[in-house]
Amino acid sequence: MGLIMSDKELIRKRYIDLCEASINKDLIKLGEILSDDYVLVHMTGMKQTKEDYLDSVKSGELSYFESKHESIDVNVNGDDATIIGKTKTLASPFGTSKSWRNLRQDLKAKKIDGKWILTYSKASSY
Repeated sequence: MGLIMSDKELIRKRYIDLCEASINKDLIKLGEILSDDYVLVHMTGMKQTKEDYLDSVKSGELSYFESKHESIDVNVNGDDATIIGKTKTLASPFGTSKSWRNLRQDLKAKKIDGKWILTYSKASSY
């Protein structure tokens, strides 16, 4: 019999899944993780919808190569949650050369039909 994961553990795993699916260009997994009204705000202030983000990952315009998580802080309030992920990320966003970035993501998640879905993410550095 498997162990039942707490909401905090499930949400933490969602964040890790987001990073891994982005690296692997797993559009199906990303489609399951992100809400239909998901918005990503990049460090530059540029906003992307879920569809735009998936297109950028698919085309290679956003390429991720490696993620090393330094911390993932989760705060749950009923069916809503916030996540602050601090991850060293090797990426090539929008044609820049591969580089490590101290990537902080401030995310929002919502529990819908018993599953945690990411609804919002704002990227910055730390």
